[in-house]
Amino acid sequence: MSWLSRNAPHIEAVAATVTAIVAIAAVIGVKIQLDAADDLQKAQSARDAYRAHLSLAVANPAFAQPDVCRILAGPQAGSYAAFVDHLLYSAEQMLDASDGWDATFTDQLTPHSDYLCSNGGPIGETEDTIRLLTEFRAAECPATPTCG
Repeated sequence: MSWLSRNAPHIEAVAATVTAIVAIAAVIGVKIQLDAADDLQKAQSARDAYRAHLSLAVANPAFAQPDVCRILAGPQAGSYAAFVDHLLYSAEQMLDASDGWDATFTDQLTPHSDYLCSNGGPIGETEDTIRLLTEFRAAECPATPTCG
C-alpha cells in the first residue's frame, strides 16, 4: 500500500493524461464521422438530382434531344430553359459530390449546344458549372451562334 500512496499523484497525472487523450480522440472521431455522413448525404442528393433529371428526359424526349432553335422560338422556350437549368443543377450537385463526372455532363450538354452557345444561354451558378460551361463552349460552340 505504501507504493500506491507514494505514487498516487503520478498515477493520477497519467490517468488524467490518458483521459484527455481519449477525449481528444473521441472528438476527432466524431468529426470524421460527421464529415463522412455529410459526404454520403451530398453524394445521395447528387444522385437523386441526376436521377430526377433522367426522369425529366424520359418524360420530355423533345427536350432531351431537341431542335433547339425551333423550341427557343416557340411557346416551350421557358420549359426548355428550365429543363437545361435542371440539367446544370444536376451537374452542379454531382460535380461537387464526386470526381469524374465531367465527361458525362459534357455528353448530356451536347444536344443543347445551340442553346448553351447562344447569347441567352445560361452562365452557371457555381465554380464547377461555370468551369463546365466554359470548357464546353470552348470545345463545342461555333464562332457565330446558330440561334438567338
